[in-house]
Amino acid sequence: MRANRRLRKQAAGGGPGGGGPSVSFATARPRDPLFYWRQNNMPFQFDDPAQMQKMRAYCRLVYASHPIVGSCVDIYSKYPLLGMKMSCKDERLTEFYTQHFLTKDGLNYNKFLVDVGREYWTVGEAWPLGTFNEALGVWDAEELLNPDDVEVQPSPFLRDPRFLIRLPRHMRELIRTRQPGWEYVKLMEAYPELTYYADDNALMPVSNILLQQLKFEADTFNVRGVPLLYRAMRPLMQEEMLNTAVDSIADRLYMPIILAKLGASASDLGTATPWIPTQDDLADFEEAIDTALAGDFRIILSHFGVEMEAVLGKEDMPDMSKEFERIEGRILQTFGLSKTMLAGASSGETYAADALNRDLVTQMLTNYQQMLNAHYRERALVVAEAQEHFDYEERGGKRYVKMEEIFEIDEDGTERIVEQPKLLIPDLQFRTMSLQDEAAQTEFFEALREAGVPISQRTRLHNVQIDFDEEIEKSRDEAIELAVAEQETRKGIYIALRDKGLPIPKDLKEDFGPKALDESQDPGSVPTPPLRIPILGLDPVSSQPTIAPTMQDLQTTPADGGVVEPGSVPEPVDADGGSRPPESDEMRGSMPKASVLHRRAQRIRQLADKHRPKVKVAAKQAPQGDEEEVPVPEAVQRREPVGIYGSPRHIGMRRHIDETTINKELQG
Repeated sequence: MRANRRLRKQAAGGGPGGGGPSVSFATARPRDPLFYWRQNNMPFQFDDPAQMQKMRAYCRLVYASHPIVGSCVDIYSKYPLLGMKMSCKDERLTEFYTQHFLTKDGLNYNKFLVDVGREYWTVGEAWPLGTFNEALGVWDAEELLNPDDVEVQPSPFLRDPRFLIRLPRHMRELIRTRQPGWEYVKLMEAYPELTYYADDNALMPVSNILLQQLKFEADTFNVRGVPLLYRAMRPLMQEEMLNTAVDSIADRLYMPIILAKLGASASDLGTATPWIPTQDDLADFEEAIDTALAGDFRIILSHFGVEMEAVLGKEDMPDMSKEFERIEGRILQTFGLSKTMLAGASSGETYAADALNRDLVTQMLTNYQQMLNAHYRERALVVAEAQEHFDYEERGGKRYVKMEEIFEIDEDGTERIVEQPKLLIPDLQFRTMSLQDEAAQTEFFEALREAGVPISQRTRLHNVQIDFDEEIEKSRDEAIELAVAEQETRKGIYIALRDKGLPIPKDLKEDFGPKALDESQDPGSVPTPPLRIPILGLDPVSSQPTIAPTMQDLQTTPADGGVVEPGSVPEPVDADGGSRPPESDEMRGSMPKASVLHRRAQRIRQLADKHRPKVKVAAKQAPQGDEEEVPVPEAVQRREPVGIYGSPRHIGMRRHIDETTINKELQG
């Protein structure tokens, strides 16, 4: 622009020897709305991967360094997760999925979802990648991928786009260097197809079941998420400019420039000749100044002709609090927050002015909870199909599996509707998002209750960290313990008074005193005959087994032709047809049994092996001599997910399970 002004000035005759500048040729500010973003080198093309990487890097820096942005992101990441718990009609499934998803021994969603929220609210998208254990039918781990290592390719035939990723850096180095050797050998034995994706720019397809995208949809037509912080980009840049101005002023205040004048005019001296210091005089005076400024006790002695003053250190620090408050308000408005919501209302402000902001934040956090719930359901449904956790309904005290219809298309294009068992998983529940004053809302509920409105105890305990069912059980146990303790106390008093021969109150004597049972006083009573001691070998054989074998037992011949010896007992046989040790059933009841979950996971794997062909992938080898190179597998050529990054093999196999078999297991 400076060069343009110079050229236009010369063209108008404003150059050397010409006239003044022409107003008609003054440079005008462009009317392009994207001019500001281009001039400040700020990324705004969301479909450019390079600009998106630059934008995400800047957002991560702002989150780590800016106090307001960091606090807002932490609030949005942690506050919606309060009160997270599982709920299902089958308590066993609730316990199983709680252990698998919410505990530290499992996926630890209490911490992992916080990391997901930090990525989502900072860079606009999160990429959780799960590792599924085919043998156990559960998720081994779940980790977050760097969005810079993921590429999204829309498909004209599929509803969801295809995901491509780069191998982790340590895995690429292992394949290239083959060190350590034992790790490389193990990796090639398990996943030989990874050799085709060892380059830094090689992108590998990943199943949408393993890798999921949680994105902030600021641009409807963009396949990638846009950071929410992009709305605060200009205020953040302006804040940096203000900070730079404050730093410059502070530098001038604390490091001023001192102007020293040495010499005197003729009028000052009262003579006709002025005093002009020589270079030696200036050097001596400069040395004296340096010595004075470097010492603790500073003094400069001069006879005359010296004037000293600060040039750039005389101004005061300007008050920029209004500018900073304006920018702070715009940054908070990016997250839908305001100072009134965070710090309370001040003079002239009311909470009613923030009602719209409060509703906006509530809606944003509620939508975020729904997105996390959908992610959990996608993960839980994979486990439910592997473990055969099917939904059921009770009829006549028995459970029957629920069926659902799905639409599928065969490889030859045949369309049909197929029935399959419906899966059952617990619901992931969060605390209800409500930023209203809870004390005022609780008082309002209690007033309605007193006015006769039928409000249940559960509704009155909304947003309170109290489990209603658990509290009922605790209250019942406490009432039982108190009643037992009270009666034990009364019994102790009775025994103490009786032992010391003291008078006993009538109520204690009636409750704990001895009472004689007289049959004549009870006309409805029947005399009880004395018990007869059975005589071994003479009494008839009853339904109860006797200790000693009878003659009939001794003469009985087994089916295999052998003779049962006296005192011998046939070896017990378990349900699987094998022999078991002769310990009692009570002892066997406390012994560990085979895991039903593992048994079902094994059955679903067998169905997958039967109905779905396995993908065979050969390892990539370099040609040696005249030998030909191993051809690239067809799955790799078609860019399909293979190996650990492919879909679990049991997906869709529940339609091959017999409904009668499931009903027998539910009723058994």
